[in-house]
Amino acid sequence: MTSSIYSTNTLASSLIRGINETQNQLDRSFERLSTGLRVNSNRDDPSSIPNISRAASQISSLSAASKNASAAMAQLTAADSALSEVSEMILRIKDLAIQASSAAITTTDRTAFVDEAALLTSEIESISTRVKSNGRTLLDGSYGGIVAQVGTQAFETISMSISSASPSSIGTYLSTGPTRDALTAAQTATANTTTTSEDIVLTANQASTTIDVAANDSAKTVAAKVNAISDSTLVSAEAVTFASLFSTNASSANYTVSINGTSTSAFAISSSDVTDAVSKINLISATTGVTASATAANKVLLQDATGDDITIENAGAGSDLDVQAIQSDGSTTQGSAVSLGVGASSNNDATRVIGTLRLFSHASFSVSQSGNTSLGYATTETPSLSSLASIDLSSAVSAGNSLSTVDGAIEQLSMNRGRIGATQSRLGFADSLLSTQTLNASSRLGELQDADYAMESAALAKTMVLQQINTALLAQANASSELVIKLIESD
Repeated sequence: MTSSIYSTNTLASSLIRGINETQNQLDRSFERLSTGLRVNSNRDDPSSIPNISRAASQISSLSAASKNASAAMAQLTAADSALSEVSEMILRIKDLAIQASSAAITTTDRTAFVDEAALLTSEIESISTRVKSNGRTLLDGSYGGIVAQVGTQAFETISMSISSASPSSIGTYLSTGPTRDALTAAQTATANTTTTSEDIVLTANQASTTIDVAANDSAKTVAAKVNAISDSTLVSAEAVTFASLFSTNASSANYTVSINGTSTSAFAISSSDVTDAVSKINLISATTGVTASATAANKVLLQDATGDDITIENAGAGSDLDVQAIQSDGSTTQGSAVSLGVGASSNNDATRVIGTLRLFSHASFSVSQSGNTSLGYATTETPSLSSLASIDLSSAVSAGNSLSTVDGAIEQLSMNRGRIGATQSRLGFADSLLSTQTLNASSRLGELQDADYAMESAALAKTMVLQQINTALLAQANASSELVIKLIESD
């Protein structure tokens, strides 16, 4: 009997251990099913813990890098949005400059153009200083050399830079060549030599380029040579010729003037009245390319907007007429006046006025000369920036001269937005790569620690059955032990 009791107790103990084990299995199954994780603690799968830790760390690092890329993208997006507004304002300023370049507009209209341009310029300046993202000013020129960490390893970075949009920082680099005196009067204007052979050397766009200037090339011709290679040099040219025609006689006299080989009809001119002269000269402007306007000092301002030479001959009766070269601003006199004698029989009745060359680029450049520099079209220099803040629409000439400055500002702004777009594209690719890497790392982490619900559910069902069987057997074992004890006691 003692042996039976021992055996029964041994069976019960074994069943209790089985119940405890299955209970532990049930607890782990419930934990895996509730958390969705196969590995909830180190004891679940010790060999997988290092790999799980590395995968989790990689996901965290990738997430941080993705946040960096998103923050950088947000800053660039804010900057580009503001620059879009600035672009619209600059385009409006160009419209105003074009309208103000016409001498036919009224004083009231010109004043309105000047005022609007000033307001737009002021607003652009305000935008350049107040647009910020995450506490960083974006358009004042301080946003340069900014590095965004967009990877999990050292040097996985993208550098970002946004140029200043301040009106004082955008415009064109401008070199205005010398304005030469009206040539000494001769019997015919064609007898005058305008220049001797020279070279203009441009150092621009990381290269040096030589432009050959032949003898008697006009400013218009030289500008065409510069513009023919502007795609490679990034330097463009424009030319203009101004001359002043006037009489020192107080009394009116009749004249006939030949301009670029075409004669005017007779006109009256005096030191106080040039109305008739302006009218008659403009009647032939379609042929000569030269327009005339009256100045406040009662002189006739002649202009060839293309920079061709202006030849002037006092071809008729009357008295002497004076001609003086005018600088590219359309008002400043250059040299001394040349007096043209009366009639074709005079040996000094004709002169030639040479145009002025303007070189400009949205990028910095330098210009020099070789050959006969004293008669050259260029000035040896590294041009400074002619900024949007300095444009002047108060006169037709100054407004016309401002167009190249506005064009330079537009080009610089376009390049700025282009750089921003390129950087945004890089950030987009980087963020896409980070997303792919995060997906792969998450998949690997899932393989390492995620629970297989089907397998865990089957295991749970199996363990529950075993638990029920062990419990039933334990109950039977306990009942047998009690029966044996009662039999012993009855003896």
